[in-house]
Amino acid sequence: MAHADKIVYLGKGQAAQAPVVTMGKYGALARSCENLLVQKMEPLLHDMFAQVDDDLYRLAENSTSNSRQTLFFDSMRAMRIFKEKAEQAYLRMLQNTFTSFWEGRSSLGGSGSRENALLDDELSLVEKEELEEELAVTTMASRARTRFHEELALLDKRFAHMLGRKSLENDENPAGPKVLSEIFRVVLDEWETEEVLARIVVYKCFERVVLSEIGTVYQNMNQLLMEKGVLPELTPHQQAPRRAAASHVPAGQHADSQSEQGNQDASQSGVEEEEPTPSLKEIWQYIQQMAPQGTAAPAGNIHLPVLPRDNVMDALSSMQSAALSDLDLDNVEWSAVQERIRQQLSQTLCLDESGAEVHRIAEAEQQTIDIILMLFDHVLDDANLPDAMRALIARLQIPVLKAAIADPTFVDDKQHPARRLLNQLAAASVGWRDDGDRSEKGLYFHVKRAVDRIVHEYADDSALFDEVLQDFDRYMDKRARVKQILEDRLAQSISGEEKLEVAKKQVEDILHGLGVSTLPKPARQILEQPWKKLMTILLLREGEEGSNWRKAVHIAHMMVTYLGKNDSGFDREKLLSSIPEIISGLKKGFSYISFDQNKSTAMLNRLQACFIEALKNDGYVEQESSAEEPVVAEEEVQEPEIEDEHSIAVRNMKEGTWIKMKLDAEEEPLICKMVWRSQYTGTMVFVDGQGNKAAQMKEPELASYFRDGSAQFLEDAQAPLIDRAIKKMMKVLNARIVGPKLQLSE
Repeated sequence: MAHADKIVYLGKGQAAQAPVVTMGKYGALARSCENLLVQKMEPLLHDMFAQVDDDLYRLAENSTSNSRQTLFFDSMRAMRIFKEKAEQAYLRMLQNTFTSFWEGRSSLGGSGSRENALLDDELSLVEKEELEEELAVTTMASRARTRFHEELALLDKRFAHMLGRKSLENDENPAGPKVLSEIFRVVLDEWETEEVLARIVVYKCFERVVLSEIGTVYQNMNQLLMEKGVLPELTPHQQAPRRAAASHVPAGQHADSQSEQGNQDASQSGVEEEEPTPSLKEIWQYIQQMAPQGTAAPAGNIHLPVLPRDNVMDALSSMQSAALSDLDLDNVEWSAVQERIRQQLSQTLCLDESGAEVHRIAEAEQQTIDIILMLFDHVLDDANLPDAMRALIARLQIPVLKAAIADPTFVDDKQHPARRLLNQLAAASVGWRDDGDRSEKGLYFHVKRAVDRIVHEYADDSALFDEVLQDFDRYMDKRARVKQILEDRLAQSISGEEKLEVAKKQVEDILHGLGVSTLPKPARQILEQPWKKLMTILLLREGEEGSNWRKAVHIAHMMVTYLGKNDSGFDREKLLSSIPEIISGLKKGFSYISFDQNKSTAMLNRLQACFIEALKNDGYVEQESSAEEPVVAEEEVQEPEIEDEHSIAVRNMKEGTWIKMKLDAEEEPLICKMVWRSQYTGTMVFVDGQGNKAAQMKEPELASYFRDGSAQFLEDAQAPLIDRAIKKMMKVLNARIVGPKLQLSE
């Protein structure tokens, strides 16, 4: 393996440190710390690669094309061959990096060959796929650093003390998340795969399985060093144990406590509690109130014999599999469909072959039939359901009707198996786009399989609903994991692009503010071309507090000071003493971005000629004439943004909000969820139900869609389907009852 013996060490400016620890009193203690880390990392890496195999298999299984499926399977096979060598290489590199740290040796960015491969003179680092990988590593390291900030701060101070230094540079600790992540990136560079999503999946596994568990190592190292007398007075803050304890609360318990707290907050803020779901009996009382005063709801011919419940169930079973199996989705009118169902029920339950009425339905069964059909009127009118899924769910009317007759708690018991299955099928359908895929990989196949099992197998045992739901949930768990990966990758990719644009603009503003335009052409070319690229990269990687970033800005400032227009006078001695620093810094910067050696040599030679001319002429360097006139960019005339209830609503949208919008008059409306919003530009990104990108726009554009009626919020998209239907049904019933009463009172 090419990188097996590399050192990944991110310390800056410490290359001249003498070997301190290995020859001093802390040598054995340093090796003990290294052993603690290696012993922890070895099983974590093994578990992580096992999880990678599972995740790549799920991605392959849920791929929407044969070519992508082949890529994921190839990646999975390559990983199985690669993982044993990768584990060994990682541990070997970790040990080498530890040794380098304690001996006072370092390298700028350690993983130089990896970075140089990415950072050519065309700035390939910031091309889309490379930027995704760069951001994945940076983000997971940053999150781990934040999570274990307190333990790492103590460890940094103790390691610095052992080296005889006041402090460590940012991310210099060889046990820190940044170094651990960079080692993993160097190792993963040897994995043969062309699919960037597969690499992102592996990084996420590394974060989830390895970095999330590394905090115990920092605690153990601090405990060991404290016991051995290395700054024993340093102790964590008092709140640390409480926070650590909270992080180990079981997931369910933690969620419950959060829910309780949320309920308390809601009650304190005056938010009304959710109204309880009415029972079948209570709903029927509402329906009776709709009848004229002094009359009762029709119960059929009272002289006819009542059809026994068992016969009712048998009759419903006879029409169960055939009901709504022949729907034409291109010409369906659901009100007509429901009327046909009612007619079929009447014929099946009450009429004989000649059409004569021979039976009547008992009051309890009649109430249940009326209410369930009324409920499905609202289910099938639900705006969140795609047409193809609506047709599948419609076929469950008869089985659900049978389940409700057998157990009248169906309406008010939210845990009823049939109700939970309906809710889950509908929830899975929100945002689903019908691309015609009916294969085993697609959602439609699994929803249809669940419906078919109920329609063809359900008799009277509600356990079948539980069994089908469990099977469907297993599929949805796999799908949700893949969907989350796609959403995270999309948000990360677009976030990276925005960060890049912001960084470029910031660097341009800095160079403009320094007065680069006043420099002679050789100096200006350096700062506006390779140096600007270097500064952009350093700003993305280190931020404004990074030591390399500050050095890059300082070199640009010195070049402007000595070669640009300077009203404070020319200092010959300062220039003479600064030239070596400038040239040396430029060479290191060029090397850092793998800038073409011939170009860099030519540029530096021309720059040195400028310095010589400046020394001869007391700072004046004659500008080279240019036939090119500076191009003044025309400022874009932006229309003032409209401030109204629509712009406010869009600005207040939270991630996870579902909307329905029509981007084109000739296309079907799009149901999508917001997953990311830029803090810089207000750009919003939406995905469909599969986690694929559906739309990207800025806040004013989305507000305009709401303004002209082309977009609307799906307020109840996350509420269970049956809850939504009952709520709408009760609202309609209330309106029918209250409306006439108001008219009478007038």
